[in-house]
Amino acid sequence: MIEQAAEAINQSRSVVVTSHVQPDGDALGSILGMLRALRALGKDARAISPSHVPYGFTFMLEDEDEVVRYDPVRDDPILAAADLFLVLDCASLDRAGEVGEKMAELGNPTLMIDHHTTNEALGTFNYIIHDASSTAALCLNVLDQLGVELTLPIAVPLYIGIITDTGNFNYPSTTPATHEKAARLLAAGVNPYEIHRKLALDRTIDFIRLAGLAIFNVQFARSGEIAYSVVGNELYQRFQPRVDELVMLPPYLISIRDVEVGLLFLEYEPGMVLVELRSQGLINVGTLAKSLGGGGHSGAAGVRLPGEMSDIVYQIVQDAAVRLELAHAKGDEEERRTRIWRRV
Repeated sequence: MIEQAAEAINQSRSVVVTSHVQPDGDALGSILGMLRALRALGKDARAISPSHVPYGFTFMLEDEDEVVRYDPVRDDPILAAADLFLVLDCASLDRAGEVGEKMAELGNPTLMIDHHTTNEALGTFNYIIHDASSTAALCLNVLDQLGVELTLPIAVPLYIGIITDTGNFNYPSTTPATHEKAARLLAAGVNPYEIHRKLALDRTIDFIRLAGLAIFNVQFARSGEIAYSVVGNELYQRFQPRVDELVMLPPYLISIRDVEVGLLFLEYEPGMVLVELRSQGLINVGTLAKSLGGGGHSGAAGVRLPGEMSDIVYQIVQDAAVRLELAHAKGDEEERRTRIWRRV
């Protein structure tokens, strides 16, 4: 598979790189690492995203137009002229939003590099390793196959992709090979504390205040195994933290003793609810989110839903409770946590 991936890139001249909607660190890290490597190889490479780059990751960009949000008028001619679509950290083209829809319509050759278990390898070419720690780690393998020099501008986003998708090397997908890759990136000049400071120590005061209220108002279900917080639009409008900061709230919920599942319900617009789901590992919240039209990983996922807040809260809390009951009935809980967390 990796040989086909490298050959597809070698044979290309014009490449468009994309990933899933609401890109995370692995998606953006993979996009930027591959984009810069492709340009180093002399390719005409562009990065077109179905969503904006979250503010917390903008420090990764060399300029504001390095990754652009899809604009049909500007970008459709670029997509039509490409001889390869490079789809990263994205289980299917429909997860790439409007960009994916246009790619599917055009039907140009597609190379998918991914580690999600839900990826059914529908690209023209596929390099998919389901138990890989991150897509960024797979991108590094492809760059090795291509013989690309590991410069600092390429190494930094790949390092961010790896650390964000391994939970700073804490998740079960972390292996000796993961650390070996990270060591290579450090050897290329990556400063881990600088990355940590920019990723973790850069919160707005609005986020801190909203987080305090969300935690203060936490509610519990299933005898304390589910912790959830509901933030209505009126409260959100009082603070309006950066939207990309909101994914930092649910980890506080699952840090509460005996809590297995943390859920954040936030009405970011009237009648539109962002749901962020986190799991200690007994249940796969990625499959729960996917059943609602969202996506993500086994331990962290999200979905945006229209409707009444009370109905959405009831539906998802009940679904999580049923899944927890089934998980407890199967036993071997610690082994199950590790097995589920290995699924991405």
